[in-house]
Amino acid sequence: MFPKMRRIKQQLDNSEVLDILKSNTTCTIALIGENGYPYSLPLSYCYDEGNIYFHCAKVGHKIDCIKNCDSISLSVIDHDEIIEEKFTDKYKSVVVFGKVEIIDDEKEIRRLCRKMCAALCPNVSDGIEKEIEQFIEQTAVVKITIEHMTGKEGLEFLKEREQ
Repeated sequence: MFPKMRRIKQQLDNSEVLDILKSNTTCTIALIGENGYPYSLPLSYCYDEGNIYFHCAKVGHKIDCIKNCDSISLSVIDHDEIIEEKFTDKYKSVVVFGKVEIIDDEKEIRRLCRKMCAALCPNVSDGIEKEIEQFIEQTAVVKITIEHMTGKEGLEFLKEREQ
């Protein structure tokens, strides 16, 4: 059902893929938009207990797409460095395929908002509850259940590993 990586030697093992998902906070998601057009956008996310979460407004194009189709793709660029003299780049990235669902339980929404605040703003603890309370009525929390994920590194990383 999901495509196999063509350059298998460059595939990262699952533990490194998880490390990338856990250590980053920004991704790009791709949804199915109106009339079948792809809709891709960057956003902040939080990895927690095998799932990926993000928040958004309860109204708008993103939430309409999610309500229309529960399939999603997500990508994270962990490292990207252009090596001009070799006309290449040194990169690591992850692609996730999964299903999305909008969380309905208010207690769970609040818990996940706290979790996202802790992950995205680890140096700020004061004001989290006030921020959540101020925006909770307009905030949707979306869960991505991971169905398939792969990670890939550029040839420059592969060469370093092999040395």
